Amino acid sequence: MTIWTLWLGALLVVGGSTAQIKHQAGVARALWVLAVLAFVSTAVGAMSASEISLPLLLTLVGAIAATCALVAVTKEPTKATAARRGGAE
Repeated sequence: MTIWTLWLGALLVVGGSTAQIKHQAGVARALWVLAVLAFVSTAVGAMSASEISLPLLLTLVGAIAATCALVAVTKEPTKATAARRGGAE
């Protein structure tokens, strides 16, 4: 079950990033929240079933790091950044 929830979380992250690129911030945030819940449920499920292993731990850390990286890359620019870019041109 833990592998399926990891894959589900990964698909939700990709879907959220795609929505963010298409300027659908609300949908992106909802998908990212669902992805985080999938990753947390994976961790809780693995701990309660005593299935924690090094590969699973590394996969969870990698999944969380990838989620944070995608959120940072697809983040909308702030008003201050947009103003600086507009003023510099």
